[in-house]
Amino acid sequence: MLDIVPLVEDGSLMVTEAGCEIRLRLKWYRSLPLSCIEKLELSIDRMPVPPEMMRLGINEHSYRMDELADLVEEFWFVQDTAVLSIQPAKEVTRGETHQLDLVLALRFPYIPVGNGRFLTHFNHYSAAQVAH
Repeated sequence: MLDIVPLVEDGSLMVTEAGCEIRLRLKWYRSLPLSCIEKLELSIDRMPVPPEMMRLGINEHSYRMDELADLVEEFWFVQDTAVLSIQPAKEVTRGETHQLDLVLALRFPYIPVGNGRFLTHFNHYSAAQVAH
């Protein structure tokens, strides 16, 4: 099942009034609190997007990257799509193809690996998408 769920939904690069957005899926079999997001890095056309330009939208809320560590009661459910908004995104043009590279590291709080540490899984995505 996890192999057929894409980290970034195909065709989800959308130009918005404020910048752009992509739709993300949780590649794990269990829902996780947003505090379990250890790393979320995005590059567009090989240019890293600073964390302060990104917001993660889920459950009708939108969060800055620096807020995620404290969100122990806000869950990303396996069936839900999260929206990663990038503001501004001057380099993303509707109708053009853009290279997306994303790293999402998830900490699994129920799989201890010793000394107060827990298993962290790194998901990688790299593909070109046409902006809509």
